[in-house]
Amino acid sequence: MQSATWHRTRIVCTLGPATDARDVMVGLIRAGMDVARVNMSHGTHEDHARRIALVREVAREFSQPVAILADLPGPKFRLSALEGGARTLHEGMRVALSSAADDATALPVRNRELLAALTQDEVVYLADGSVELRVIATGTDRVDCQVVIGGTVRSGSGINVPEAELGGLVPTQADKAHLAFALSQAVEWIGVSFVQSADDLARVRSHFPAGSHALLVSKIEKRRALRELDAIVDASDGVMVARGDLGVETDLAEIPLVQKHIIAAANARGRPVITATQMLESMIEHEHPTRAEVTDVANALIDGTDAVMLSGETAVGKYPVAAVQILNRVLTATESEYAPRTANESLQAGGRSGLARAGATQGAAVDEMAFVACQLAARIGAAAIIASVHDVARGAALARFRPDAPLVLIASSEPLCRALSLVRGVAPLSIADARDAAHCIAAASGWLRTRGLGASGAPAVLLLESPGAAAPDSVQVVRLQS
Repeated sequence: MQSATWHRTRIVCTLGPATDARDVMVGLIRAGMDVARVNMSHGTHEDHARRIALVREVAREFSQPVAILADLPGPKFRLSALEGGARTLHEGMRVALSSAADDATALPVRNRELLAALTQDEVVYLADGSVELRVIATGTDRVDCQVVIGGTVRSGSGINVPEAELGGLVPTQADKAHLAFALSQAVEWIGVSFVQSADDLARVRSHFPAGSHALLVSKIEKRRALRELDAIVDASDGVMVARGDLGVETDLAEIPLVQKHIIAAANARGRPVITATQMLESMIEHEHPTRAEVTDVANALIDGTDAVMLSGETAVGKYPVAAVQILNRVLTATESEYAPRTANESLQAGGRSGLARAGATQGAAVDEMAFVACQLAARIGAAAIIASVHDVARGAALARFRPDAPLVLIASSEPLCRALSLVRGVAPLSIADARDAAHCIAAASGWLRTRGLGASGAPAVLLLESPGAAAPDSVQVVRLQS
């Protein structure tokens, strides 16, 4: 069983109570879900294990590779419980942030390390940025502030400090426990929240057991991360434009430009990139999205995103399957217009300067052969590009040229096959001998034929590695089989 239509841009769905029923999971996969996200900020490990098992079971039943993305909470700062559950702050009043349980006059903070990091005149945002404070006196356990913009804060309200230097907090102790669980579940991707530097990623990787093949997605949601963006992307396997906290950490008016900048940085380095938060937010409650949301999805695709992500829409929404169906429709309609244009622009850019940029990070030989394969496919009108790959980076090296033809990537293992589901334009298949040309062509031909994407005898480009080769070393034109 395949999804209703083949879409190049990948669909990431967050799991939650709304997806727990088996028929809903069947509906999500049939509608086009490529990656299932487990948000470790909510629920128990028992909940997550049950949901991961359900994804694996249904995906296996329908022979559909679906990756699991386990999203670590990171150092998310919050207020502790407030008396009465809420408190109203007025402009100009003084208020303290405190870690002391007996300080009834202050706003209680769960994270003492945040207080120690605050500096004079630093700006602190509460409740998703609706309340603004300015630090007027610092301390280890208590920080005095003045209210710049008032409003109501509630127990557990989030705290954002865009300029605070909070290096070394990723991964948190809670993250380490969640990471161990996620790795025990053999998830393909790990989302790292509140990344501020490449060092954060190195610390997370240091907790991987020997032989682990899990891949890291850096969630870009801190202002400092934008200053360190190139180094972070280089150190990552994938990137997420996490527009929730990013919208608090940066000027709201700059979010569209920041999104384009992050996507462009990921594209240039061949890293799959996810655009997330409020894609179809209104569908949490309503059966149809707004026109603005549909346009936002299409624009993310045009920007060059590999994937779009649904959060509350699928985790707790009333219409999880309908949300994926509509998302698929929008992606397919937009791709029909923009995929050929994007392919042409990407090949032109690759020929001018893209190879030089990617050579330092992907390996010049890998990227050059990928470019040749994509260029050849465009010239002959190939039904597909068929390639054997042995890691996600090699698949992404092909995908970064955004070929119009489907990328049928033959993986040597099921986990790799699932991991490739995050990469734009990819149809991942798994066969025992991914270096056998005849087997690769036969498998790809069957996949294309069942979706009406390639008739018997249609030309395709085959990209293979010779035994022992460090990079693809053979590009040839082949014919699809019946």
